[in-house]
Amino acid sequence: MPTPPETRAPGPRGRRAELLTGRRLDLVVTAVMLADTLAAGLIKDVRDGMPPWGWLPLMLGPLVFPLWRRHPRLVLVLAVGSVLASGPLGVGPLAVVPALVAIAVAMYTGYRALSVWTVLALSAVTALGNLHSAGWEFDAQVVERTLLVVGWLHVALISGLSRRQRDAYMAEAEHVREEAVKRKAADERVRIARELHDSLTHSISVIRVQAGVAIHLARKRGEEPPTALVAVEAAAKDATRELRETLTMLRDDDGHRLDRVEDLADRYRGLGFTVDVECEVDCAVPVDAETDHAAYRIVQEALTNAVRHSSGDRVRVRVRREDGALVVEVADNGDAAAVVPGRGITGMRERVDDLGGTLDVGPGAYGFTVRASLPDTALPAAGSAVAGGAPELEESR
Repeated sequence: MPTPPETRAPGPRGRRAELLTGRRLDLVVTAVMLADTLAAGLIKDVRDGMPPWGWLPLMLGPLVFPLWRRHPRLVLVLAVGSVLASGPLGVGPLAVVPALVAIAVAMYTGYRALSVWTVLALSAVTALGNLHSAGWEFDAQVVERTLLVVGWLHVALISGLSRRQRDAYMAEAEHVREEAVKRKAADERVRIARELHDSLTHSISVIRVQAGVAIHLARKRGEEPPTALVAVEAAAKDATRELRETLTMLRDDDGHRLDRVEDLADRYRGLGFTVDVECEVDCAVPVDAETDHAAYRIVQEALTNAVRHSSGDRVRVRVRREDGALVVEVADNGDAAAVVPGRGITGMRERVDDLGGTLDVGPGAYGFTVRASLPDTALPAAGSAVAGGAPELEESR
């Protein structure tokens, strides 16, 4: 089995292939076509002489080729026009190469009707031109010349279509592979959830029940139950609830959500902290599931850190969308200089890094601030067209 691309060290051939991509490849193709047409013109100039204006159509077709990603139709029209303009010069078949490339590119980018009609029109013009050159006498030489050009036109047409279909097949195969990975991950989550349920839920439930019975018996005897025992029962309840929510998330990816931030804040308000929550996320626009869960966990961890380590008494939680990202900000009014980052902040940073976001932790205008910016793939990205990138392949034009 070949080594996957991400783990295989790039060899000399791979490095050369990486250099010839995108704009570099366009410039190389342009240079080759320009050298081709200029060579045809030079041969014509040495043999029979070339009018000064004849160099312009020979150079026009190759020079507009770098525009094919944004304007494939314009490239096709100019390339074919340059071929028709240079046709009466009799520079030979090399001058047709830019038009063949333009036809293949137009077919690849989805302009099927335009490409087919262009090929038919060029075929008709070629046949009429050969007949005119032969004095309107239909012979074997006219048929040979016509079929040669028509054949190359259809080769260009089929080449563009086959490359388009190949890329579509590769994209579909990649999509199928990603779906298989997701299904495998979902099965693994279910297995983990089942193991957690079997190993932890029973033990925590036993602890909770035993602590509850002990508290009940103590109160029944008229005694005040020990504080540690009450704390054990409360911790068992919280652990049971957290474990149930985690298992729900693992099973069907429907765990913690941002609409529960207010309920999360209520738990900490009972500990002597004032928690202000400002959630500006419009519920009508859904948040990506992984981003939603990561944002909730970041708020939870930041609130926990504030309660445990902050010297202040007020925490501000803000959740909003900003430039195609979900921004989560948790700040407390404690002494920011006295805070030492620990495991909680490391866990938050790992969550953010997994999603390709950014995390800023440290002193802020309000106090110690945790600010996470998470990419929100559920929102349509503004200006999704990348300059210089290949256009989207459409099914029909």
